[in-house]
Amino acid sequence: MNIDQRLEDLRNLMAERKIEAYIIPTSDPHQSEYLADHYKEREFISGFTGSAGTAVITPDEAKVWTDSRYFLQAEKELSRSEFELMKLGDEDYPSVEEYLDQSVSEFGKIAFNGNLFSVREYKKLSESMGSRTLVSDIDYISKLWKNRPDLRKDKAWLLGEEYTGESTESKLSRIREEMKKNEYDYYFIGAVEDICWLLNIRGNDIDFNPVVLSYMLISKDRTYLCIDQEKLDGEVKEYLDENKIKIHSYDYIFTLLKDIPGKNRIFLDPARTNVAIYDSINSNVKVSTGTNITTNMKAIKSEKEIENTKEAYIIDGITLVKFFNWLEVGATTGTLNEYVASKKLRELRAENESFVEESFESIIGFKDNAAIVHYAPADVGSKTIRTNGMILIDSGAHYKEGTTDITRTIALGELSQAEKDDYTLVLKSHIALFLAKFKEKTTGSRLDAIAKYPLWQAGKDFFHGTGHGVGYLLTVHEGPQRLGMGPGSEIEFKEHMFTSVEPGLYIAGSHGIRIENQAVVKKAMENEFGKFLEFENLTYLPIDTRPINIDMLTNDEINWINDYNQKCEEVLAPHLEGADLEYLKESCRQIWVKKN
Repeated sequence: MNIDQRLEDLRNLMAERKIEAYIIPTSDPHQSEYLADHYKEREFISGFTGSAGTAVITPDEAKVWTDSRYFLQAEKELSRSEFELMKLGDEDYPSVEEYLDQSVSEFGKIAFNGNLFSVREYKKLSESMGSRTLVSDIDYISKLWKNRPDLRKDKAWLLGEEYTGESTESKLSRIREEMKKNEYDYYFIGAVEDICWLLNIRGNDIDFNPVVLSYMLISKDRTYLCIDQEKLDGEVKEYLDENKIKIHSYDYIFTLLKDIPGKNRIFLDPARTNVAIYDSINSNVKVSTGTNITTNMKAIKSEKEIENTKEAYIIDGITLVKFFNWLEVGATTGTLNEYVASKKLRELRAENESFVEESFESIIGFKDNAAIVHYAPADVGSKTIRTNGMILIDSGAHYKEGTTDITRTIALGELSQAEKDDYTLVLKSHIALFLAKFKEKTTGSRLDAIAKYPLWQAGKDFFHGTGHGVGYLLTVHEGPQRLGMGPGSEIEFKEHMFTSVEPGLYIAGSHGIRIENQAVVKKAMENEFGKFLEFENLTYLPIDTRPINIDMLTNDEINWINDYNQKCEEVLAPHLEGADLEYLKESCRQIWVKKN
């Protein structure tokens, strides 16, 4: 069945109930960023494969909204159907709410599947739709998707305290202290990564995210886990029993919420709670909302998590040096393409015994493909890698020691002056945050301005976040903090938070550049003016100095890059030999400080 046929069948179903607009988000019942194949409904109906976007279908039109990371990709994929790309953040395009306000009649019906729609999004929509009727109990896609992939049945597994640094008992105790302080009788958790963090378990329900689909309800004295019990073996069950976790079927959460006695107070995160769940709560129960308690807790990494993550980056750094050496040799032969490179990178990572899986689909773009922010090479159509441009590689892995996320842009052959200048601007932006000292309670939006200043001075910019939190063997994108603008940018950065630092610059049809390290927030100093923080680097992988226009760098910036690459050599060299060791040493070669 092609996309146009799916649209026709969907519109026939809409006509039966006089639905004027049907919304299909990129979501699952837990509002996860990455989805199990079973829940890729927007991809099914539109053909657009990006990880973010919302489809809206009316009797006469079909639209997909997505952000700047996917504009080029979406234009290409949506061109095969009647779907039209709507560019989020572009003033020339209406928002979803604005479009619905223009397209749906005064008393018309707007429908969606409430299991896949967050309470936050529902509230936002309802506040702007006036007299229109919102219908949240319609699941049309299940009727159309005949060969829908099944949900996985893989077993959950324990992640020991030698990796997590804290027991489930301790975490539950801290949660209940927070509940008591705020007078919450119950706490509902719909975010699967939060549940896995709390229980020190991991799973295989979603590609690139070692989590288990589940719900939790915590009271003052009881803890309930609602999950497909086939996923729990004896060891995990025993651990949960030791921690007094009562286990129920996945859908039993609706019964638990319905049975909460009236006049109790429940706390939940409206961004991570679906409408169907919310509607099942006893109407006499008082609801308080905010960011998940567990989200804020897991954002502050334990000393053990920090220590282990440093080790993960050494493991990954060794692997990536081998990979880049292999890549540069292969580029001279004309026999490599982007897809072959992505498979090789995974193979090298998988050789490590603590490797679990990749933390996201590798982005490997040569020359103009690097300008597509989330470009993922395919088996068919990948560009041949040659010695005549730059290649951008953004990749990562989950190890038992932690999660990595690294981007490097390297020169393969001669570059134009424009490419060198753009590369140097991105490098200056990257270094700016590692040179910065900032007061405690500084938000991500303020730090974002520090990073972007070199680019802004040159009249240039990029349109994705400068950095995101990183989970510990969970999701590679972790809140609540964010370097950038939009949701999360108002969060204050605190000691022991992780963040990526990844400025970029993208010139459509020519080249793309991004340089990314991961950092942990640490105390820098404290004096009569207050407490100051800084970013400590966690990543060990040389930054390519060949594309640098040294005239654009200050001596402080040159010293930083020299010190950083020297440290990479010191850390990685003992683990390498032969041609790989020689490649590392050459990659870490110092550049000269300019004379005053």
